[in-house]
Amino acid sequence: MLINRLSRVRSVRYFFNAKPILSKEVSRRVIVAPASHFRASSPKPKSNIPIHEYKQLPEDSNYIEKHYMELQIFLNEFLMKKLNKTYADFEGNPDELVFQLEKFIELEVTLKCTDHTTSDRRKGEFKSIGDRIVVDRYLDFVKDVRLTLLLNGGHSFIFDVMLQAKEVFDKMQKQ
Repeated sequence: MLINRLSRVRSVRYFFNAKPILSKEVSRRVIVAPASHFRASSPKPKSNIPIHEYKQLPEDSNYIEKHYMELQIFLNEFLMKKLNKTYADFEGNPDELVFQLEKFIELEVTLKCTDHTTSDRRKGEFKSIGDRIVVDRYLDFVKDVRLTLLLNGGHSFIFDVMLQAKEVFDKMQKQ
């Protein structure tokens, strides 16, 4: 009788939907590294942003001009401080610039704006509505950088030029 009872016992498996947050994971966004990060059979991997001759941005390029603050913060806090680079250093590899920008948003901006001290149920939520707006603005910034690179032939030096021109214009207005 005991043997019959033991043969009826089935193993029970537990499955969970919730995945614990790993050491470098802040949000549920997936960031894919450009093809240049992986060993490829071809010497030059195909870029998501086509690289061709430089084309001037349209006069109404308001999609990128509204992000001067984000351009400057990304340059100062990430590119120069951590990578010792400027925007022009990504000339010929615009996918790498977009990847580094997405990494900056995920690991620095989102991390500052989300709350990781509360209970598991609320972990990863934004601290305030203002923080949510900041992250959304940076996500729009990534889209606009990608659009700018698509329109101008993948040339990233334009961001350095835009920041220099704005600095000169601001100095002239102060005088």
